[in-house]
Amino acid sequence: MNKPSSALLDIKFAKIKAVTFALRPAPLQESIEALKKRLGPTPSVYSAEPAVLDFSGWNNTELNEHGVELKAYAEMLKAAGVLLVEVRGQSEALETQAEELGVRFETAEADQAEPEAELKSAPPPETPEAAITETQTADESDSTTVSHPAVPSFDTPRRTMVIDQSVRSGQKIYAQGADLIVMGQVSAGAEVIADGNVHVYGVLRGRALAGAAGDTQARIISTCFEAELVAVAGYYLTFEGGFPEENRSKPTLIHLDHGTEPAVLRLKAINIR
Repeated sequence: MNKPSSALLDIKFAKIKAVTFALRPAPLQESIEALKKRLGPTPSVYSAEPAVLDFSGWNNTELNEHGVELKAYAEMLKAAGVLLVEVRGQSEALETQAEELGVRFETAEADQAEPEAELKSAPPPETPEAAITETQTADESDSTTVSHPAVPSFDTPRRTMVIDQSVRSGQKIYAQGADLIVMGQVSAGAEVIADGNVHVYGVLRGRALAGAAGDTQARIISTCFEAELVAVAGYYLTFEGGFPEENRSKPTLIHLDHGTEPAVLRLKAINIR
């Protein structure tokens, strides 16, 4: 008969999900300001989250030219309530700075473009639009042919997490790699997050974050909109100054408008009756 272990602790290896900020070459202060802007107001969308700074797109010349100091990034992240746990890059100087901060360093190579000859030899993939055009051409004698929009394709099917109750103040729900449906209200001080879309079939008074892994096509839908903060793929809106009249306590869709540069988060009143 096996006796239970008397050890006071066990060691287990586990993966920890962290938000990765892939930084592009820029002067130190500009880079920090861009990161600070993406983090948003304090407490930020990413507060209490572990973070990775990815410098794999920088070479040694760019790192030296722009005077990259990991300590400055770490202090800014700490002020926003975000914990820096890892740095990625391909520079020994960057690795030394990471060691001085007590942060894990991961060697990461910059993405390499494929040789031009290989690109030319590969035929372009058939797009959904092209497939639709060929079908219409083959059936052009049929006067009843209807043009349908192309259906987007996904690498993997997206799952759905359903919460069959309200989310209370202080609670945080995260649907990793999935859409999130809340069948109840999200109280002020609560936070609902999804890598996909967020649906709140009740009053949304807390924070709702869709596209947390970077999906800019994600949406937030609330049947009664009174949110503290909404965000899609890192773009956020707060409402300290009040809500637009057409959205206050009404069904609302939140989405990214890609018709502007940079993209802008929009609120749209919807009719669900």
